[in-house]
Amino acid sequence: MGMDVVRRNGGGTWEFDEEAGERDEFQIDQLLRDFEDETPINHDVLPETDDEAEAEGGAQQKMRSEIKRGDGHLYQSQTFFNGVAFKERVLNYALRTCYNIKQTRYDKDKISFECVGCNEKYEGCEWRIYASIHPKDAVWKARLFVDKHTCEVTGECEMIKVPVIARLFVDKIREEPEYYMPMKIEDLVMSNWGISVSRPQCQAARNTDLKWIRSENAHQFSSLRDYAAEIVHSNPGSSVEVDTIQNEAKEDVFSRFYVCFDVLRKTWKDSCRPLIELDGCFLKERIKGQLLVALGRDADNSIYPISWGVVEVENNENWQWFVKKLKVDLDLKDGDGFIAVSDCHKSLMRTIKIKLPKMEHGKCVRHIYGNLKKSHGSKKHMKPFIWNLAWSYNESEFQENLDRLRCYDTRVYNDVMASNPRSWCKAFYKLGNYCEDVENNSTESFNSSINKAREKLFVPMLETIARLAMARIAVRSRESHEHTGKCTPYVSKVLAIAFKDTKTQDGAKKCVVTRSVKGFFDSRLNGQTHRVSLDSWSCSCRKWDITGIPCKHAYGVILKLKLDVEDYVCHWFRTLMWRRNYTDGLIPIRGSRFWPATDSPDVHAPPEPEVPEEEAASKEAGKESAKKKLTKADKTRKKGVNESPTKKQPKAKKRIMHCGICGAPNHNSRFHKDDSSQICVSVSF
Repeated sequence: MGMDVVRRNGGGTWEFDEEAGERDEFQIDQLLRDFEDETPINHDVLPETDDEAEAEGGAQQKMRSEIKRGDGHLYQSQTFFNGVAFKERVLNYALRTCYNIKQTRYDKDKISFECVGCNEKYEGCEWRIYASIHPKDAVWKARLFVDKHTCEVTGECEMIKVPVIARLFVDKIREEPEYYMPMKIEDLVMSNWGISVSRPQCQAARNTDLKWIRSENAHQFSSLRDYAAEIVHSNPGSSVEVDTIQNEAKEDVFSRFYVCFDVLRKTWKDSCRPLIELDGCFLKERIKGQLLVALGRDADNSIYPISWGVVEVENNENWQWFVKKLKVDLDLKDGDGFIAVSDCHKSLMRTIKIKLPKMEHGKCVRHIYGNLKKSHGSKKHMKPFIWNLAWSYNESEFQENLDRLRCYDTRVYNDVMASNPRSWCKAFYKLGNYCEDVENNSTESFNSSINKAREKLFVPMLETIARLAMARIAVRSRESHEHTGKCTPYVSKVLAIAFKDTKTQDGAKKCVVTRSVKGFFDSRLNGQTHRVSLDSWSCSCRKWDITGIPCKHAYGVILKLKLDVEDYVCHWFRTLMWRRNYTDGLIPIRGSRFWPATDSPDVHAPPEPEVPEEEAASKEAGKESAKKKLTKADKTRKKGVNESPTKKQPKAKKRIMHCGICGAPNHNSRFHKDDSSQICVSVSF
C-alpha cells in the first residue's frame, strides 16, 4: 500500500505523509528479501491443469485470506532497514503476544516502546525496547532491550489505535469495502490477535482507509513522468514512454506506459536466444489495467525480462503500440530469424502478422487444448493425444500422432486440423532458434513471481517489478559463477533424461551404434534406426536439431566414442554464456525524493469505466441493483459446460433421531409418548 498523500490538514488540503515513503521502501525491501527465483522451464511434461485460469493462480473461486504478519522476534543489537521496519517489528510482537505495548519516544533518529500493562498489585511492567539510527551505515539498531514482562495480558494494546487498524485493513477494504464493515473489523482484530478495540475506532479506521483509497486514485499518477525521468537518469539509454491523452479540461490523462531498460535490451541481443514470449495479465489494484510483458530465455532456460508496459485494455491498438516499441528497441526489423511464443489472443496474433510479418509465431497448446475441451469436454482421454501431437519432433512422428488422434475421435481430429496444427507443433519449427516451447508457461511463471507487485499502486508496482528484475539478475549472477560445469544445470537435467528415460525405460546407454563414413552413424533404439551426424550436430529424429542438446540417439553415439557429451551442446546453453547473461544488471533507482522534477504537467488517473445503461437505469429506478449485495457465487467465474468443474463440498449426511428414553426412532425424549404414533424427523449435520 502506498500512502504518500493521505492526510488532510485543517484547510482540507492533502498533506504529505513523511513515513509513507519509508513504508513503501520497507515493503518493497520485504518483497526482495522473500524473492525466490523461478525454476527453469521444463518440456514434454503434461500440465497438471486443463485451463489457464487454474494454472495461473489456482481455482478462480476467491477465498478471503488472513492478514499475514511477521513473528515479531526481537533481540538485543538487532538491526532494521529503517525506523518503519523497527516499528513494524514491534507491532508484530504486540499482535503476537497481546501485551499492552506503547510507543514512548517519537524522535526521527530515536524510537522507544514500553509495556504499560500492570500486574495484580498494579505494578508497572519492566519490558522495554529502544532503537536509534547507526550514524555510520544508516541502519537502525536496538540499543536497549529488556525482554521481561511482569504484567498480565488484558486484551488491550495502546499501539492498536485508529492509524494502525487502518493500515492493517487497508488492502482488505480496497478489495472488498462492502464486506469489511466496522463490526467485522472489530471481530477480526479479536479473533486474529486477541486484542479488544472499540466499534468507533474501527469506524474511524475504515473511514481513514476510504480517504486513503480515494487519495491514491487521485495522486498515484502525478509522479509518473518524474519516475520515467529517473529511469533514464540512472540507466542511460533506456527506452521509456508515458503516453497520455487530454480530457475536456485539457489535463493529461494516463493512457499507456512502456519501459525497456538498456542493460536488458543489450543483454538479450548479445547473449540470449532469438526467442520472445509475449503475454498480458491483469493488474490487481482498484484502477484496472493490463500489464504487457516481453520475456526472453537465459542459458539455463529460465525467463529473462526484456520489457514491460501497462495499458488500459488488451486490444489491437495497444498491442500494436507495445510491439512497435519492442521492434525498435530490439532491432527486430521484419521479424526474420526470430520466434515469438504467446497465447491465442486475437489482437496479439494479428499484431505480429502486421508488425513482424516474417517472425515465426508459436501458439500456446494450452489454449488450443482449452478451446477443444469446450467442444469435446466428454472426451476424458483427449489430453495426451493433443500434447503428444504438439511434441512431435519430425513429420513422421507428427503423422503417426495425427493417425492416433483420428482413430480416437474423428470430430476432435477435424477440429484439430481446423486449428492448423503445423503452427503449434515442434516438427515444423525453423531450425536455428533452438526453441522447443509449445506453451507460454514461462510468462505465467513470471506473472506469478510479480503477483505481490501487481497488487500495489501504479508507481510502486513499476518500482517493484524493476527491483525484482534487479534481484533476479543478482541471484543468477551468483549462481552462474558458482556453477562449475561446462553447461548449465538445465542441460544436465535434459541429458540425464536422455541417458535413462524413466518414462520409456530406454535411453542412450541402450543404443546400438554402427559407424558409417563421413561422420555418420547408425543408432538403433527400440527397433528404430536413426541417422546421426556428429559433424553437423543432427539426428533424423530432429530433436537435437531443434533443441541444440543431443537427443538419446546422438548421446548413444557419443558414449560409444567415449567423447564428452557437453562438447556437443549448443553454445546458447553453456555456462560461459550463462555468466554473460548476468554480467550486467540494473542500476538501482533512487527514492522518489531524488527523482528529477520534470517541466511536463502532472499525469492524471484514467476515469472510472462507464456504468452500462441497464445498470444506470436500474439505479435511477429505485437503485435496486445498488442495494442488492453480491454473493460469493456472483463473483465466481462461471465455467463453460465442458471445463473442469469446481470441486464441491460433500453434502451433509442425514440421520434418524432416536428417543433417549425408549430408544425408538422418529422422535426424541422431549416428544416421548407411550402409545402414540411418532412422526419421522430427520436432522442434517
